[in-house]
Amino acid sequence: MPNVACAMLDKHKPVLLQESIEALDIQDGEIFLDGTLGGGGHSEEVLRRFPTTRIIGLDRDPEAVKRVREKLNIEIRVENFRHLDKVLEELEVRKVDAILLDLGLSSDQLETSGRGFSFLRDEPLDMRMSNEGIKAKDLLNSWDQHAIELVLHGFGEERDSRKIAEEIVRRRGIKPFETTFELVEAVLKVKPRSFRDKIHPATKTFQALRIAVNEELTNLEIGLEKGFKALDANGRFVVISFHSLEDRIVKNFFRDKVGLGLAKRVTSLYSARGNKPITASMEEIDENPRSRSAKLRVIEKI
Repeated sequence: MPNVACAMLDKHKPVLLQESIEALDIQDGEIFLDGTLGGGGHSEEVLRRFPTTRIIGLDRDPEAVKRVREKLNIEIRVENFRHLDKVLEELEVRKVDAILLDLGLSSDQLETSGRGFSFLRDEPLDMRMSNEGIKAKDLLNSWDQHAIELVLHGFGEERDSRKIAEEIVRRRGIKPFETTFELVEAVLKVKPRSFRDKIHPATKTFQALRIAVNEELTNLEIGLEKGFKALDANGRFVVISFHSLEDRIVKNFFRDKVGLGLAKRVTSLYSARGNKPITASMEEIDENPRSRSAKLRVIEKI
């Protein structure tokens, strides 16, 4: 029986939606794996256009899964995409025809999760996508200064990582970190906000902590390998990344598969861009500012 989209999803605006659908090249009756379900926007559009497609959605955030289950009639699992092979085995699915990984946070996670992903709201410093593992406040309150500096520099590419780490250690000696605004104050002590700033001074620090807490880069490397293995011949692998570390991993992985003759670039999508990633139009950026840093890459398995 065909899957049926229920109500339109609230708030969440999927990034590069039309470009993603074109890149995935899904046909009715095929199997699509949405490895980062988030707000469900991409899966909803696939379901609308191709109602007989079998959609398998994964997300490590149980709250996100709960919301999407109320909206879409698809197969959903609370699971990190690094374990997609386990899910497919449980569902007795040998191969899939298309895979999407949208590595950005959904609007719901940023605005309503209450887990401290945004520096614009005073919330507990959790930052976990799931309910497992170390919280951001535990990292800030227990890791030594050098380790914190490495996190900020390595995962956030923060130039002032040493000074911010020093300030974090100084402040936690007076009072342990509990909330996002306490961390923002520490960063602003080192990097006062200026009208010249294109991004908030705390952006890279928050990015770095979220990546560390959720082991995002390791998960990405594992998920790419397992996803490519699960793809059927002529299947498309689409990844949307939002910062240079993620994009570098995806770019190198796709380049290596093409170089080994295991995949090919989709020239119809890249013809006007060379090897550059697909990015959002000015119209989309105006409507959804979060899309400005999004980069889409795609390969087709041979």
